[in-house]
Amino acid sequence: MKFSHALILASSLAFFACGGDDDSPSAAPSTPTYDCTVSDGVKVAYPTVSEQFKIGQTIDVVFGTTIDDGYRIAFKKNTGADPIDLLDESYDLTGPADGKTCHTVKVKLDAAKGVEATLTGIIRVIPYNKQNKGNNSALFVVNE
Repeated sequence: MKFSHALILASSLAFFACGGDDDSPSAAPSTPTYDCTVSDGVKVAYPTVSEQFKIGQTIDVVFGTTIDDGYRIAFKKNTGADPIDLLDESYDLTGPADGKTCHTVKVKLDAAKGVEATLTGIIRVIPYNKQNKGNNSALFVVNE
C-alpha cells in the first residue's frame, strides 16, 4: 500500500516539476528577429507588409543603416504623399551604423499630427544629411 502512495506522490511531483501549465517561461512567445542587413543607406525591417494598426497606437519601427546621422521618422499615406513627422525631434542612433544592427524607435500614429486611417500607409526612415538614402517600410493598414 505504501508503494502505491509513493508512486502517486512521485508522479504528481514530476508533473509540477515539468511546469504542467502554459504560464511557464518556456511557453512565452519569442521575440521576433528582423533582417536589418543593408550595404548602403537605410533598410526598414518593420512594419512589414499587411500589418494592421490603429490611430493612436504606438508601434516599433525597426531599421538597419550604414549612415551615422540623426533621423526623421515619418508616416506617409502612400509612396507619393508628403511625409508627416512622427517624432518632435531627431532620432539619434544608440548603436553602430554597421549595416547589420537593428535600431528600434517607438512612434505613435497620432491623429493630432495628421495620421489618418488608410489602406496604404508606410513609415519612412530618413537620415537628415543624406535624405536620398532613406527607405520606406512595406505597406500597412491604419484603422480608426
